[in-house]
Amino acid sequence: MKRTGITSLIIISLLIGCSDFEPFEGEKITQFASSVIDFSSQYHISNWHAIKSIGEPDLYPTYGDLPGAWASATPDNQREFLVLGFTEPQTVKKIEIYETYSPGAIDTIYLLDVNSEKWKIVYAKPAQTGLPAEARIFTIHLIETQYMANAIRLAINSPAVASWNEIDAVAITGQK
Repeated sequence: MKRTGITSLIIISLLIGCSDFEPFEGEKITQFASSVIDFSSQYHISNWHAIKSIGEPDLYPTYGDLPGAWASATPDNQREFLVLGFTEPQTVKKIEIYETYSPGAIDTIYLLDVNSEKWKIVYAKPAQTGLPAEARIFTIHLIETQYMANAIRLAINSPAVASWNEIDAVAITGQK
């Protein structure tokens, strides 16, 4: 029995109707981090301070241990974290982290719910070891948050991925 084009269209229509994803209804906005709220450590030379992780990328797509991205004080001695703020609260559907040296150490990501003032885990997986030595945009796609967020916390398993794990920029996309 041969399927007709109309049967395929019906199957596709049924599959689309069963999706958990909903289209954006408000104004779509992408913001890069605008402030540093907290950090575990930073390399002692100012060209690797936490403030280097705010705003649009300065180094990406260049790869290397280069001044201009945040780096922790030591390469592999402890877990690290970086907490960044955003100018406007928004829902979050996508997170982009611009990693420019030794990528893959981020193992947990939290968003700050502006109403409850509580951190909510939106990503938790083991650090990714053995990634190619190249810059990347670590992109996390979420089912859009039902709350507004204005900060992000990146938990970094620095001992799992050798050398400094450098972050050039962080962006979120969602609705106002």
